[in-house]
This record gives sequence, C-alpha cells and structure tokens, in this order.
Amino acid sequence: MHTPDIYRSWLERKKCLAINTNGLDDVKTGFDVNVLNDKTWLSIPYWNQDGTAENGNDTIDKYAQQAQIEESSAQLAEDERIECLIVAVKAPMTVRAIESVKHRLTPDSTVLFLQNGMGAIEEVNEKVYPDPRHRPRYICGLISHGLTRREKPFQVSHTGVGTTILGSIPPAGSVSPTKDGHEDWVPSTKYLLRTLTLTPPLVAFAETPSSLMLYQLEKLAMNCVINPLTAIMNCKNGELLYNYSFTRIMRLLLFEISSVICALPELQGVPGIESRFSPERLRMMVTQLANKTAKNHSSMLQDLLSRKTTEIEYMNGYIIRRGEELGIKCVVNYTIKHLVLAKHLQTKHLESGAIPIDLLRESKM
Repeated sequence: MHTPDIYRSWLERKKCLAINTNGLDDVKTGFDVNVLNDKTWLSIPYWNQDGTAENGNDTIDKYAQQAQIEESSAQLAEDERIECLIVAVKAPMTVRAIESVKHRLTPDSTVLFLQNGMGAIEEVNEKVYPDPRHRPRYICGLISHGLTRREKPFQVSHTGVGTTILGSIPPAGSVSPTKDGHEDWVPSTKYLLRTLTLTPPLVAFAETPSSLMLYQLEKLAMNCVINPLTAIMNCKNGELLYNYSFTRIMRLLLFEISSVICALPELQGVPGIESRFSPERLRMMVTQLANKTAKNHSSMLQDLLSRKTTEIEYMNGYIIRRGEELGIKCVVNYTIKHLVLAKHLQTKHLESGAIPIDLLRESKM
C-alpha cells in the first residue's frame, strides 16, 4: 500500500478483499500488508493490524500508533527481499512503482507485469535497471477477464470469464541459457508460474516468449483503436460500430499498425505474420471486441474523465516509436495520440480554471 490513506481504507473495509461473481461476494481476509509511509516501508502482519475507527480522525490516530508499534518491523520491511512481485499499475506508473521497491528486489526475484500497452519493461530497464546484471526476472501477462471496480475500495466485480496468458521475458544479459537452449528459470519464476496456472479462476496458462509477444501485439492493435477513439469522442465501445467515419479512421490506423508489426525485426522469420496481422484480420478482431464490450467505457476514457494520465504513450505511442525505428511514418497514429494528449490537457485546464496566456496579456494592456 503506497500511502497511509490506502491503509486507513483497508482498516475501514475490515481488512478484506471481495470479488463479486454472479451477485455473490467471495470475501478473503488474513493478509499481511506493507505500507509506504514517508519513503519507509512498514511491515504490518495481519494479527497486528488495528481495528476500524469510528471516524477519520480516530483512524489517523490509530494509524500513527500502529506506525510506532511497527517501528521495529519497519527496518525488517526495508531489508526484506521480495521474491515475487505482481505489477498491475497503469503503464505510466510502472517506473515509479518499481523504483519504490528496487532495493528489495534481486536478480533471483521475479516481477510479473499485468498491464495494457507495450514498452513499460523497456522503460524500467532504461531508468531503473540500466545494468542487466542487477535486473530481476520478468514475466508478462495478458488478462481477458471482465473486471470492474465497485464503489467501495478493495471490491471488484468479475463480469466476464476470460483467460490469463503468461510468458517469461528474459531481460538482455540477465539470464544464462541452459545447455538445450532454454531459459534457466530461477525458483521464484517457477513458483509464481505454478501458483498462477494452478489457480482455477484465473484460467491461466504459460506460453513461450515469442508466442506471448504475438498475443501482446494483437491486444495492442485492438487497444490502439478502441481506447483512443472512445476517449476522444467520449463514447462507449459499441458506438464505434456501424459508423462510417469511425470505420474509415479505424482502417487507416490499422494499415499503419499492420505495417509496423509485420516489419518488426524480432518477428522476422516467424511464419504467418503477414496474415495474422493483416489490416483486415485486425479490423475483424477490433470489431468483435467492440461488439463484445459494447456497453463498456474504455480504460482510456475512464482515465480522461478521472483526470488521470492515459496509457496512450504505451499504445499508439509504442507503434509510433517502433515505426520511426523502421523508417515508417505513422501519421494517423501520431494525430490520434496528440488528440488524446490535447483532450487530457483540456480537462486539466477546465478543472483548474486556467486562463490563456494571451488573455492575461490583454488584460494588463
């Protein structure tokens, strides 16, 4: 828990997680927690977490008392190694999240990234682990389950059964191959993959790194269309269907996306790439997903409405960057990206009541 406020909410919610499926709550409790307080990690075991206060002030006082009680454990939390870490924050927050626990991760730790978009791992390598020898092992995952937040914290609804695809992503120079050419997994990687694949509700299975990347690129292509268009137009996913103008923009986006993906050097020699990532097949996948989630608001639209930073740099921005490396100009993706960035800036200005600089100058004249 990266702020004391979240810990206070945790106490108010009786230290429970609840997943609602078909109208029934599956409630779990008994969790030990770590709380980041003033750049120091406090380790608070379940049995030592204080009760819920009657009002906010009492909760704050109880948290302060708890922090004092756990002062001796705080050092333990700072020094305690994290063997398995699951990162499920939005892509723009990945570096900040990893940075906060960098000192607790080792080359024998395993980090699982469960996020939309692509490029976050490369950013972590560049900004957090520039030396490959110090990097933990990486796993990447794709979730197609339908999940929505509920009004109260620590509660979600499972709205649709999907799958969880997992695959190891060895950072360059951080792993040594075995004699038969396969990656030498450390115990934490084996443990995390085994635990997740043996958890029935996740419907999880492991894929090879190359197969996982193809699934990632398929999801990326769909996200690059549905997310920004619904965010710009402030509409539900299904409203992209049966609209001629939307379909024209969709086709132009997918032509660029298809060209970049098919030209990626890491995919050269993989059979069937041109047909799998043809504009027509990608358009069919986008249409099917938009129809399946017709009544949903995309995550990017929700981020804009909540005044949060979007994942556009890790969706269309990723396509643009890879296209530039390959000499492919992605003009439509570039335009869409900046429309989303402009919309985000506009909502921030409206919220802050910002006055244009030119008007300020005129008022002084």
